[in-house]
Amino acid sequence: MGADNKMHRQYTITQQYAAFRCKFPEWDVVWKRGGFEAKGHLRPSALSDLYFISITYFQNQAPKVRVISPLLFPREENGKIKHTYADGSLCLYYPKSREWTPARLISDTIVGWASLWLYHYEVWHSLGEWLGGGVEH
Repeated sequence: MGADNKMHRQYTITQQYAAFRCKFPEWDVVWKRGGFEAKGHLRPSALSDLYFISITYFQNQAPKVRVISPLLFPREENGKIKHTYADGSLCLYYPKSREWTPARLISDTIVGWASLWLYHYEVWHSLGEWLGGGVEH
């Protein structure tokens, strides 16, 4: 019953919320009906900009990560920003591969992945090539 049972366990909204507040006490984490929104700063590297992001999570939905400031922009006029969804949220993982599920804590995965995404965004602007891997949209 040990390992197999643990692999299928899903964290509740309350557990996700509590874990996030515990790991990132400097973030503003607001409970919303059926979920929460967390806002805080990320600096992917010592040379990076300081980004203000929001992570919104509701039960049975994927977490949504948005950059509030500074505004993200494409490399070319009328171009697209790599690895983002139509609503402007960040594409941090390939959903069909189930890299993130409610069995994983947002505080242990999504925040780090967002920081890594921002790092690759900055490199993409410098070099013109997305070195972060992933599937083209």
